[in-house]
Amino acid sequence: MKIVDVYQCETDEWIPLELMARVRYSGESFGVEGLTDGKDYYIVRDKYGYPKVVDDSGEDYIYDLVNPRPLDNSSVGGRFEILEDYTGEVTKIIERGYTSD
Repeated sequence: MKIVDVYQCETDEWIPLELMARVRYSGESFGVEGLTDGKDYYIVRDKYGYPKVVDDSGEDYIYDLVNPRPLDNSSVGGRFEILEDYTGEVTKIIERGYTSD
């Protein structure tokens, strides 16, 4: 199991989280600390087991893995290209989403 330290602003500390995958975001950039077109990101598993993206803020947030975008839909978002999937789970989530459209 691979581990990466992720910053948590609520507690002002770095915590170790399981590294699930490394992905590249393609699509409309959004937010100062959101996602940027062409940039690589880590997907980690939080303490409850949910996959989260370590975005430009350096913190982990829940993004739709099939069509990542802001929750307020202020951007059309984009998609993730899987560069490395350490658990195999992220590939399954994204493929399931792409084939269900």
